[in-house]
Amino acid sequence: MTVKTLDSKGRVTLGAQYAGQTVEIDDSDPSCILIKPVVMIPAREAWLYQNETALHRVREGLNDALQGAFSSSPPDVEDDIEWLDDIDE
Repeated sequence: MTVKTLDSKGRVTLGAQYAGQTVEIDDSDPSCILIKPVVMIPAREAWLYQNETALHRVREGLNDALQGAFSSSPPDVEDDIEWLDDIDE
């Protein structure tokens, strides 16, 4: 634990290791201020994290790519389009 004093404008520095990070500040309890690092997701990309099937498939694809497991045949566009029809948005 570290003790710091706020400056005359109510500011406190966290240190260089936190520079440039986005944080959420929860000050709902006046006796405890909680600062948590967060990652912001653009609204247009949030759908992926709300769709477990699509997210699972993206993660599988990324894992396959990391392992160098690429398809030797071209994509089946008709099958891909059919799969997209089954996804909830």
